[in-house]
Amino acid sequence: MEVSTKPGAIQFDKRRNEKMPSRAALEALPKTFYMATQPNDVMFSSIAAILCSAPDRINEVLLLTENCEVYDKTSSGKDVYGLRWQPAKGADPMVKWIIPSMAPVVAEAITKIRHLTAGARRIAQWYELNPEKLYLPQHLEYLRNQEFLTMDEVQQVILLDEGAASFARLWCSANGVLLIKNGREVCARFADVERAAIALLPVGFPLLNVEMGLKFSEALIVVRRNELHSAKGTFGCVIEPVTINQVNTALGTRSGHGVESMFGRLGLTEPDGSYIRVSTHQFRHYLNTLAQAGGMSQLDIAKWSGRVDVRQNEIYDHVSADQMVAKIRESIGDESHMFGPLAKLPKNIPISRDEFARLKIPTAHTTDFGFCVHDYTMMPCDRHADCINCNEHVCVKGDEGKALMVKSRLQDAQELLAHAEAATMKGYYGADRWMEHHKKTVQRLTQLTKILDNPAVPAGSVIQLADVPVVSWGIEQALEDRVAMDRHSATNLLGTADHRRLKGVEND
Repeated sequence: MEVSTKPGAIQFDKRRNEKMPSRAALEALPKTFYMATQPNDVMFSSIAAILCSAPDRINEVLLLTENCEVYDKTSSGKDVYGLRWQPAKGADPMVKWIIPSMAPVVAEAITKIRHLTAGARRIAQWYELNPEKLYLPQHLEYLRNQEFLTMDEVQQVILLDEGAASFARLWCSANGVLLIKNGREVCARFADVERAAIALLPVGFPLLNVEMGLKFSEALIVVRRNELHSAKGTFGCVIEPVTINQVNTALGTRSGHGVESMFGRLGLTEPDGSYIRVSTHQFRHYLNTLAQAGGMSQLDIAKWSGRVDVRQNEIYDHVSADQMVAKIRESIGDESHMFGPLAKLPKNIPISRDEFARLKIPTAHTTDFGFCVHDYTMMPCDRHADCINCNEHVCVKGDEGKALMVKSRLQDAQELLAHAEAATMKGYYGADRWMEHHKKTVQRLTQLTKILDNPAVPAGSVIQLADVPVVSWGIEQALEDRVAMDRHSATNLLGTADHRRLKGVEND
């Protein structure tokens, strides 16, 4: 996205950039995905790839099921690929379809994660069926029949790979396992090791998420203990969930505190050599902003993001006023994207369309219903914020929040019109003016509502209602009052002259 040099826009860009990944981060993410070989880098780069495909919350990603992939076909027979989600914050379960360009990447990410986490799911399934028995790989099953285990055997039971010679003694001491001298060997009872290891299973096991009823054995993202730690040995008999903090740490949020990220491990930095930092929520802001800029409807954005209320979209919308101005300018003269007077340029326009657009739409700011394109450097608003009755106001199809506001305003205007009509019937002074004003307002709101509800009008279209008189309603009223005063004065003068003539006749 382009960065403006205007002071206000600079501040806007700064706030926006703080909530979205940097350009270097967006370039580094695919490199990390394909360069990763270590389990932690494979896991976190794959999670990042999923976050890049749809505006997902990280806790939703971490609660994906192992069988989350959905393959289907469109009505035209094209293959489509999506992920089955259980959204947070009250939304219903859904399938999020992945755009074709990202589908192979996400499918590869899911495959990588599934392969990496298969061992942890196997352990979880064992403990579901055997809650009081220690999981042992097949080649160590013979140890189950022994009363005592040597320190070397304890280490084989607990660790997936060979660790430090002192590991077994330290682990037993840390977990309350009594060490016993058995001849010349230091040993531990198998039953004590079994009890201590099972006690290390996650709280709430076998459920990873109680609300969803999701078991560890069904989850896509579950690992063996310490499997994603670069300095600790991986446990072969205990599992654990992946946490949000682990993901953010891998994405560089703690790089400034000396904690290495996956970018750092692969030698990727910002252009100035500083650390690349990305938070999981920045992906969501980034994709929502792309959707807003691309004209996706607010309802579709809310559904895509797993939101219950379209009004929640607002905090993720980082499309600047300058970008909205550019969108409106681009639509001017294009009858497929512009509805209203601005759609039709003068036939013999002496300047280019782009130049005309810049002159016609110098600025824009948000209103309750759309965008005001009035140039405040020329004169203040002469409509007193009566935006719906102004020919310098435009709306954008697809913003469900503003569409609901238009419909609500129409109901209010209809009620006010009914009151004004009743007052006019009773002969209240000035009621007829208010009745005419509300008639125009109802007419324009009805016209706008029909356009917004028309399926033939594509999302993202810029709508400007038919022209209205440039003079404001307040000025119109003042002119009408002046005419009335002039008529009243003329009547009084006429009355005085008649009176003098009559008096002259009497004197005669």
